[in-house]
Parts: sequence; C-alpha cells; structure tokens
Amino acid sequence: MTAEANAHPVEAPVSPLKAVSTAVATAAVAVREGTSDALARAKSALPVAGESVSRFVYSGCYYLSYGVVFPTLFVTSYLPGCGTIADGLVDGASAANDVIVDMKEKSAARQAARAADKPAPAHA
Repeated sequence: MTAEANAHPVEAPVSPLKAVSTAVATAAVAVREGTSDALARAKSALPVAGESVSRFVYSGCYYLSYGVVFPTLFVTSYLPGCGTIADGLVDGASAANDVIVDMKEKSAARQAARAADKPAPAHA
C-alpha cells in the first residue's frame, strides 16, 4: 500500500437504523405539510361547494313552484267560477312570503343578540 491510498479518509458506513429514522422523520414532515395543504384546500373549497348546493336548491325550488303555480293560475283565470281558487293561491303565496320574511328578521335579531353578548377579546 502506498501513502497516497491512505491519504483519503474512509467514510464511516451509515447505520441502517439512522437511515430508517431519517426516512421516517422526512415522511412525517411530508405528511404534516400535506395534511395542512389538504386542510387549506378543503377550507377554500367548502364555501364554493356550499354556494353551489345553495344555488341548486334555490333554482330547483323556484322552477318547481313556478311550474306548479303558473299553470294553475293560468287555468283558473280562464275557467268560470275558479277565480276564488286563484285568489286563494295568491293570498297563500303572499302569506307564505310574510312568514319567511318574519323568520329571517327573527334570525337576524338572534344573531345580532349573540354577537352583542360575546365578551370583547382581552388584549394582552
């Protein structure tokens, strides 16, 4: 053996346990970061999905009620003696609208009362 061959230091072999622990630690970090990314994506997608469902429900109810009420009022307006049916449908729709407006006002008042009852956050 020459002196030149001994001049290069020999690297110590990496222990298998250390390699496994490093791999597990790296995987844990990746999972933690992936979970937080997935959570952030889900939080941003939830309002969009809720808005789509809300819009679908609204449209479905609107067209269903329009499809039932309009033809009924149309037919009753041309049949003799059915004017009272049309008047009853119009009055019922008006009463239902009044109830919904009242429910919305009460809900808004409850939310305002809850917001007023919450204590102000303490500043540290």
